[in-house]
Parts: sequence; C-alpha cells; structure tokens
Amino acid sequence: MSHFKERFLTLSEEDKEQTLPKYLSPVAVWALAFGCAVGWGSFVMPGTTFLPIAGPLGTALGIALGAVIMFFIGINYYNLMKKYPDAGGAYSFAKGVLGPDRAFLVAWFLILTYSAIIWANATALSIIAKSILGEVFCFGFRYEIAGYTVYFGELLLSAVLLGAAYLVCAAGKRVLKYVQTFLAAGLFIGAVVCFVAVAIHRGGLDKMTPAFSGDGSPVTQVLAIVILAPWAFIGFESISHSAGEFKFKIKKSLPIMIFALAAGAITYILLTFCAALACPDGYANWTEYIKDLASASGVAGIPTFYAAKAAMGDAGLGILAFAALCGISTGLIANYVAVSRLLFVMGRDGAIPGSFGRLGRRGTPKTALICIFIFSSLIPLLGRTAIGWIVDVTTIGASVVYLYVSICAVVLGLKEKTRKTLVFGVIGAVFAMMFILYFIFPNFWTTGKLATESYLILVLWSVAGIFVFRAMIHRDKSRRYGKSSTVWIIFILLISIISLVWIRQATVQESDDIAYDVTEYYEQTVNDVGFDPTEESVEKTEKYITSRIYEFGSFVTKNVSIQLALIIISVVTVFSIFSIIKKREKQIEAEKLRVEEISRAKSVFLSNMSHEIRTPMNAVIGYTALASKVGGVPDEVRDYLSKIDSSSRHLLSLINDILDMSRIENGKMSLELEPADIVAMFDETCDIFAPQMKDKGLEFSSERDVADRFVVCDKKRIMRILLNLISNSMKYTHAGGSVNVSLIETGSVNGRASFVIVVADTGIGMSPEFAAKVFEAFERERNATVNNTQGTGLGMAITKSLVEEMGGEISLVTEQGKGSAFTVDLSFEIAEGYEEEEKEAVIEEEKVDFTGKKLFLIEDNFINMEIAKKILSMMGFEIDSAENGRAAMDKAGALGVCPFDIVLTDIQMPEMNGYETAKAMRSLGGEWAEVPIVAMTANVFPEDIKEAKEAGMDGFIAKPIDVAEMTKTLRQVLSKGKHQDQSIL
Repeated sequence: MSHFKERFLTLSEEDKEQTLPKYLSPVAVWALAFGCAVGWGSFVMPGTTFLPIAGPLGTALGIALGAVIMFFIGINYYNLMKKYPDAGGAYSFAKGVLGPDRAFLVAWFLILTYSAIIWANATALSIIAKSILGEVFCFGFRYEIAGYTVYFGELLLSAVLLGAAYLVCAAGKRVLKYVQTFLAAGLFIGAVVCFVAVAIHRGGLDKMTPAFSGDGSPVTQVLAIVILAPWAFIGFESISHSAGEFKFKIKKSLPIMIFALAAGAITYILLTFCAALACPDGYANWTEYIKDLASASGVAGIPTFYAAKAAMGDAGLGILAFAALCGISTGLIANYVAVSRLLFVMGRDGAIPGSFGRLGRRGTPKTALICIFIFSSLIPLLGRTAIGWIVDVTTIGASVVYLYVSICAVVLGLKEKTRKTLVFGVIGAVFAMMFILYFIFPNFWTTGKLATESYLILVLWSVAGIFVFRAMIHRDKSRRYGKSSTVWIIFILLISIISLVWIRQATVQESDDIAYDVTEYYEQTVNDVGFDPTEESVEKTEKYITSRIYEFGSFVTKNVSIQLALIIISVVTVFSIFSIIKKREKQIEAEKLRVEEISRAKSVFLSNMSHEIRTPMNAVIGYTALASKVGGVPDEVRDYLSKIDSSSRHLLSLINDILDMSRIENGKMSLELEPADIVAMFDETCDIFAPQMKDKGLEFSSERDVADRFVVCDKKRIMRILLNLISNSMKYTHAGGSVNVSLIETGSVNGRASFVIVVADTGIGMSPEFAAKVFEAFERERNATVNNTQGTGLGMAITKSLVEEMGGEISLVTEQGKGSAFTVDLSFEIAEGYEEEEKEAVIEEEKVDFTGKKLFLIEDNFINMEIAKKILSMMGFEIDSAENGRAAMDKAGALGVCPFDIVLTDIQMPEMNGYETAKAMRSLGGEWAEVPIVAMTANVFPEDIKEAKEAGMDGFIAKPIDVAEMTKTLRQVLSKGKHQDQSIL
C-alpha cells in the first residue's frame, strides 16, 4: 500500500502558481543561513564596536555565548518547522499556533528587520569602497542628509548591487543556489585566509593584548557583546522562510542552523582578532589604534582591511575586499529570499494583495522580488546615517520575532505535551524578553541604547502597523482578522513606552548639547572679558542662557506634542478597529440568527420529507422482502425483485446521505459512544463487500493487526466510514483491478489505542484538481466513468466530518489512471473487561425465540400495518393491532389488565401520536406502566429518538424496517422488560 503514497502527483497549473519548487540542498540552505547572518558588519564592527566594548577575548567569549543563545532559539524554529514545513517562517508559525492576528504582528516586524538588513548591505559597499579606493564613487550630484553627504556615484553603486541581487533571485533555483553557495564559501574562506596570514605576520596571537577593553569588568564586557546577539546573528533562522523549498527532510535543518551559527561566530571572532592584531606604526597596541580610529583615513580607517594589507600587501587587501563583497552579496540575496517568501505567503493567505502570492515562470515570487528591489533602491537616497538608525531597530524587531517564535513553541509543547519543546520554548522566550527589555529601557549599560532617532523610527513603524492592520481588517471579507486584541494592545504599548524612551533620550541629548554650548559660551566670555565680567557681559550671558532654556523648553514641548499626537492617532485608529469589529460582530449575530432560522426551516422540511419518503420506501422494501420469500417464484421475477430491492436501498442511502450532511452542516452531529469490537466491525464490513467484489471481478483482500480490539467508539459511524471508503473504491475500480483494506493498531498509550485504516485500490484515481476538493460536499469528478456511476458526492464529505468528529485525520494519495489510497488515523479509549460481555451477548443472540409472545401493533398506515404483521408473525409473535393512538387507548381501557409482552407503535398518527400514546399508556398504571413500548417510525433524527425516550419508550426501530435490526431491538427490549422469560434468552 505504501507505493500509493510514494508516487509523484502532478500539480495543476493553479497549484503551481502557489507552490514553491523544491530545489535547496543542505549546502545551499547553509549558504542562505550563514550569508543572511553575516554581512558587512563583520568587517567594520570589530574596530568600531566589538573591540572598544570588550576587547578581543571579551568579544570572542561574548560572540560564542551569543551563538549558544541563538542555538536555543534555533531549536524553537526547528520544532516549529517540523510542524509547519511551509514558507513564511515565524509568520506561518504564529498563524498556525496563535492565529492570523499575531501572525500579522510578527510579519510586520520581520519585514522591517529583513528589509533593513538589505538596505544596510546595499549602502555598506560604498563605505568600504571609499576606504579602499578613495573618492572613486564620489561623483555626480550630491546633497547632505543627517550629516552624511550622499553622492550620485554611491547611489548608482547601491542600485547596481541591488539589481544584481534581484537578477540572481529572479533567475530561478539553479542560479540562486550556486551563486549563494559560492559567495558564502568566499566569505568564510576569505576571513579564514586573512586571519591565518595576519596571525603569521604578527608572529601569533601574543600581541593581541590587552585581552579586554579598559571599560568595566570582563564579565560586564562579555555580557555587553552577548546582548548584541540578535543583531549579530539575525538571519540564521531565515531558512525557515524557505522550508517549503527543501529537497531534504526538515530534521536536517537543525544541524544546518548550528553550522551556520558556528560559521558566523568563527567569522566574527577571526575578523575581530585580525583587527586586534592590526597595529600601524606609532601605536603600542590595538587600544591606542582604536581610540584614534576616528582620525584615520583610507584603509587604516577599517582595522580588518589594514591588517590584511599589512600581512599580504595588495593581495591581502584584494582577498578581504572580495570576502567583504561576498558578505554583502550573500546578505542581500538571502534577505531578498526571506522577505520575498514572507510576502509570497502573506499574498497567498490574502493578508496582502493576491499578486504577491503567485509565482513567476521560474518558480520565484516575482511580484514580491520586484517590489523589494524598487523600494530598496529608493532607501539609499536617505543617506547612510538615516539608514543606520533604521538598522538599529532590527535588534528590537528580531527580538520581538524571537519572542513570538518561542511563545509558539511553548504553546505547541503544551498542546502536544512535549516537554523538550516546552522547555526550549521557555528558555528562548526568556532570552528574547531580556533582549527586548535591554534595548527598550536603555542605559543599564551604555552600549545598550540605540540612537535616539531609532526609537522614533520604531514608534513610527508601530503607528504604521496599526494603520495597515486597520486596512486589513476593513478589507477582510473572510473575517479572519480582528479576533484577538493582543495585536493593537502590543502596538499601543510599544508606541507609549518607546515614545517615552525617545523623549527621554532626545531630552538628555538636547540638554547635553545646551550644557556644552553654554559652557563654551561662558569660556569664550571669560576669555574676552576675564574673570571680572562687566554688566554688559553678564546681561548677554543671562540672555543667552535664557534663550537656550527657552529653546530647550520648546524642544521638549515639540517632542511631547509629537508623542501625544502619535498616541492619539494610534488610539483613534484602535477605536476605529474596535468599531469595525463590533459592527462585524453585529452582522455575524444577525447572519447567525438568519442561518438558525433557515436551519430550523430546513430541519423541519427534511424531517417531514424523510418521513414522507420513508413511509412508501418501507412498503417497497417490505413487500419486496416478503415477495422474495414466496416459493415457486420464477427466476426472472426473483431477479426483478432483487434489482428493486437494490435500487430501493440505494435510494434510501441517498436520503440518509442528505440527512447526515444536513446535520453535519448544522453542527448537530453527536457521537454515540459505547464499548464495541472494532475487529468484528471491520470483518463484518469486509464480509458485506466480499461477494460484491467477486461479482464485479475485483481482487479483494483485507488484513488486520490489532491487539486491543475492544474500544469505546461510535460503532455505527465507524462502520459508515468503512462502508463509504470501501464502496467508493469498489465503484471506481474496473474489473480485473484490486481493492485492499487494512486495519492496523499503531500503539497504545495511557489507556488509548491508535489505529490506521487504509483503503487502497488500483482504480481510475483522481485528477489533482479534484483530489484537492474530494472532501467537499456535492463534489464529483467529471469524466465518462464517474458520470455512469451513481452517487451524490456526499460520501467523502460525510466521511471526513465523521473522522474529524472522532478527533482523527483522513488523507488521500491518488494518481489518475493508477489508483487511490485513503488513510484514516483514529484513536479510542480501550474498553477494559468488555470481551466477556460481548461473548455473553453473542450467546443470547443465538437463543432468541419470540414464539408465543403477544405484541400490540399501533400503525395508521394500512400497508405498513400489513407488512409489519407479516414480518412479526414470521418471528413467532401473536399480534393484536390498532389503527391509531386513540383506538389503541380505547382498546387498552377495555382490556383493563395489559395482556401484551410488548407494544410497537408508529409516531406520526392522527388523533393521538405515538409519544402521546406512550404517555397515556404509562398513566394507566399497573402492568401498562411497565410494558415495553418500542417506537417504529420514519422519523429517524436523534431528537426523535430522544423524544421517544422522554415519552417513556424503551426502544426505537427505524423505517424502512431492517429485519435484523428489528429482531435485535425487540430481543434487547424484551430481555429487560417485566414480561421476559428465559425462552428468549
């Protein structure tokens, strides 16, 4: 049977537009993870950040510990990727575990985080080029923004780099895979080669002193580097966005992330060591060099490049420049891939325009890639300083995403009761929260705070998120969004808290600037007039200080006004969102009432139609059964009777399908759980089909391997599932084909047994388009074979609903022209001690005999009365009858004492229905109060059975009459009634 699941199923053109091709090898995935995590910063940050904070040894320890922390978060990604192996990464995780609202929040910060890294890499090349090549790209028009001079040549360089990355990503899987792998290898090898050369040139690592910087204790310095881990390693998890494109099993993704983290940590550490070993003439060690770095120019301004050139000359400079180009390019490509896959999934989900969710002819999300390229090409216009502010925000953005991924892992661990998933989720959440709090509440360590402008950017991005979220809810026709208030609460909290931090930072910075200016002004005044100021100089000083204080007040007022405006705008938008949701809830409530009214009307209609159709059906099936028992009937007539019976039962099955589907749609389906023998059910069903399969010329086989055969389940509905699946295979398999059915117990835990049912055939199979909707109601394949086969298209929809009601899963593997395999996974509570009860019941069944039993039959339909009398007489009953409830009660009153062993009554009757009759009989007292009363009716809904019980009835027989079921019900009722005797037991 497994061969059915291993076949390649061709996708339809529509599916191809929304299914990413599988092309990534483990090496290519490592290249994406490593290239996304390590970029331009590994070449520049050692001199500007790492060494000044912690020195070479402190940096190495901090980076290593940071990689370990990221490893714990990586495990959470791995656990969630196994559950959700699709594109979209953290967005898909949050959507699957926490819902679409939280998924949007994650996506909003992911977009900023990954996009900012693209912008940082795109503009970093001009900085490195200026240090190595001088003013080569400083040509064309220029302007200054935030203190940084932007040249046309540098904009052109960034655009070319962004365009090249776009072309690689848009070229398709082969080009992207090989280019990214080559660039990642170039980055890592280049860093290793330069470190080895520098270490040899400097005579080893002895001259890499001091080991730590002079600020703070070693522990504090190491922790200051550790806290930068989200910035340093963001992107190692980006492969989760390409999980749907892996050509290998997801379980290999964890070692890939570990190798990517290790390679990233090694690269950072080796380049930091290179910078620490770089010591131009005139400097005693790296500390003096780094302190004077701001005044250095050219290659000396970047210690890593200076070290490579000092060790290998221009060749070393070329090698490291090539490695830096590889690092920048890998970062661009990998983040292009991550953002495009994220936008692709969001487009596919309808969160953003659907055009983002379609693939180009090369299997790439073309619209997403074009939008990323166009928007990213505009960002360099802001200048490197402003981009740096945006890039700073990625630390918080990444930490928020890591927190949500860890929370998803915690929820998944609790849901699936997986301790390891839960523990790693908690650990990851603690680390992520630590990162968030550190940067949102700065000045715990001086290295912790972001640029003042970065906090404002984060506030503005959060405000924009509320606007976008409102727009999404407004256009959300499917009503998926707006079910959780967490999203806008988090946005409001971020806006409120971070805006306060921004005001504080801006106020402190402005006050420091004013204090500096006032000090300078005072010193200048002292220089001009000496320490014996004139009245005029004192007045000028007072006016200057007053003006600066006024400026400071205006500055604070302006910032507070901006903060209040942003908060007010956000709150108003949130109220607007709330208004939309309340309006939508009212619409839902109104629609719900309309649906309930329609449902009630439909239920009444179906109940009436069921009764009206089943009543004549009872006559057709009953008379056919009686006629077939008459002796001397010609074979031709007997064949006609057989075909009438078959057609009648098919019509009855269609009626049952429609009624069942109606109940499922109305949410009125409920399970009737009781101990049962699942093996007996399986064998009984297979026995039903064995002769039919033989008549059709099919090879029919069944196999079972069950240890716990007695379980608590809904026997009728399990048999219904088996009947639907087996009959489906039999219908659509031509003579000479085969049908195989298996029931396998896969294990038992905590008193529950798990089973797998597989029904496989070598029939006509299904097209991919139909297979995708085979479980939808009224769906049927359109071809010559199916058109000649009877059916409503409800069987599979009912089967799926029943399986899901039981807490199971059903799946299909099919290939047109070769066959299909349905697999059902179910688990049930084991019925302890039921085996002996079942044996006793079988013995009782074999001893049933109704001879001499007196039965009172109440039936208003003459034909049904005649059929019932004949069937019951054949069972041995002595029968008295009445044409309706009123006549029955008149006869009961005349008799006084009840002479009957059992009463069998119809429900829908004139003058007095069956329920009223049962209650009236019970009210007579004496033996009438205890005589077994059984309903025999065409009203077969569960509520009819419930009403019969409430009326004092002891059993229920459905019309059309199934003689076997009738016999079983009468035996069970009589065995429990007052008038039982041992002859029927």
